[in-house]
Amino acid sequence: MYSNTALIRSITVYGGSPIFIFGTLGNLLNIRFLWRTRRNPCAFIFLVSSFFNCIVLFYGLFTRILSIGFDLDWSNTNRIWCKTRIAFTEASFLISITCICLASIDRFLTSCRQEKYRKLSRLSLTRWAIILTIIFWLGHSIPYLIHAELSYNSKTGLISCLLLINTAHANYLRYVALPVYLGLFPSMILIITGLMTYRNTNRLQILRQRQLLQKQLTSMMLTQIPIILFSTLPYIIFTEYTAVTSTIIKSTDQKAVERLFTNIVTLLFYITFACPFFVFFASSASFRREAKMFLLREKTNLFTTNQIQPYSIAIIKNIQPAIVNENKH
Repeated sequence: MYSNTALIRSITVYGGSPIFIFGTLGNLLNIRFLWRTRRNPCAFIFLVSSFFNCIVLFYGLFTRILSIGFDLDWSNTNRIWCKTRIAFTEASFLISITCICLASIDRFLTSCRQEKYRKLSRLSLTRWAIILTIIFWLGHSIPYLIHAELSYNSKTGLISCLLLINTAHANYLRYVALPVYLGLFPSMILIITGLMTYRNTNRLQILRQRQLLQKQLTSMMLTQIPIILFSTLPYIIFTEYTAVTSTIIKSTDQKAVERLFTNIVTLLFYITFACPFFVFFASSASFRREAKMFLLREKTNLFTTNQIQPYSIAIIKNIQPAIVNENKH
């Protein structure tokens, strides 16, 4: 049991820390790069998604690393943190996933040949969709704020943060909220809209337009789909298995193995919220150019400030972000 606990702790620290560090930095860079193109509906959705990804990684993954890796669990000592951590983590999960689905739908609309569908891809509608999404999922998380409480366990003598809800609500969270809202719906939307967008772009007659749309609308989306499925579905499936078999008597070894697998699939789940920057960098040449210009500019400014190597950056300042031009349809 001790070796299993030590293994779980090591996996959480050494596996979760890189996901948190690189994921947070990547999402912050996304915000930096996408800010200037925020008037593009798709870029605006990615911008909002990156912001909530940072919340997910902090409230969900970082606190998990502190709790399991270093025995620092603020939710077991602070009632407000107990309530807000559960509520904001769940809401941010769902808001971020919904944003990815909205971006996929937007890319499908812009690839349609009919003008009436392309007109639906506009910033005003996108803003309203984002606002309604945030309001809906925050409202959905209100029960967490109400029912999450610090509970004393007389057997262990420990205080822990628990969600004290009735059976009906527990079944809803177990069999509807988790598998449907985080698993079934996003997977169906991403796969269907991805295939339809790919079909539409292949039907375009003008070669330049077809290549442009495939590069900026299809490649990043199709790259994200397998990553999202790979990271979310194992978590959902194993969590459902654990819930269904919770009443079955299990041996100590079986419980230890399940705890280990639970920890692994939970870390994999956070890859969805940590990977966007690296997906964009790998699949979009314009995004790579923007990132390289940013890094070159920061390196040049550092050298200039330290007077190590004077260098003129006038050319760099005159370069317009490539992603702006490629986002025009």
